[in-house]
Amino acid sequence: MSNLEKQGKVKKKSKYILEPPQRKVFIEKILPTLLIGSIIWLIGEIVFSYFFSEAQLTGAFLVFYISMIVVDAVLFLLLYFVAKSNKVLLGLLIFFLFCFIAGIISIPIVIFTEYLPQVHMFVSLAVGANLIVYLMALSLRDRYFAKGYIWAHIGLFIFGFLIVEIVFIIIFSIGNYLLTIPITFAYICVVVLTVMFYGAKAVKKADKIPWLLVAYKIIGMLLLVIILAMVFVAIVLIIIALAIICGGAGGDLSGLSSIGGGSSKKKKKEKSY
Repeated sequence: MSNLEKQGKVKKKSKYILEPPQRKVFIEKILPTLLIGSIIWLIGEIVFSYFFSEAQLTGAFLVFYISMIVVDAVLFLLLYFVAKSNKVLLGLLIFFLFCFIAGIISIPIVIFTEYLPQVHMFVSLAVGANLIVYLMALSLRDRYFAKGYIWAHIGLFIFGFLIVEIVFIIIFSIGNYLLTIPITFAYICVVVLTVMFYGAKAVKKADKIPWLLVAYKIIGMLLLVIILAMVFVAIVLIIIALAIICGGAGGDLSGLSSIGGGSSKKKKKEKSY
């Protein structure tokens, strides 16, 4: 094997291995920022769903909803320039505001369907996934993304996933285990692996660009992954619904309703009378 081939092999093996300064930035700055952002997203989603769960699809509401989406998109673009200029405090403020306003995105689902608990669960999964990564990093410290500690990462991930899954089963009263556990497991894996591996690759540039810009790149990739995950989940639910209807269930989707233990909006209104 030539020297060039050996160098290429070493480079390939060390692509995700972090140096101490990179690991310090990742653990002490980037991961806490992502975790706090996911928590604020959940808070925003709960606040918006509380105030607009009974809203009607009127012209005024549509204008408000679209305006908020536009504002959020502008904030995300603005975050890039602020992060590039290394204005950390302003960048964090913009990012956290972006996360809070992002909670309004799921409002149409809340208004037109009975799946409010499922929406809470989906957003909460992002918190759980980021928490798993952060606790892994805190537990391993100097061994986080260091050579020779792959089984330590795997073991901590499995332990973290089991804890998050058990907590979610208790909080959201999950009934349809065959449906929800694979979906939640897949979603947690997607977010965790994105933050860990893409994050480790991106943070290698932390000595060349501001750390907040590195975090921005991770956030952008995470948003793309979450959007793709949402599309995948929607497709799965549609396929299951069609299978139930074609199977002669008369269009009864009660099995899906049991995912998060949610009651229908119609029943909620009847009780209010």
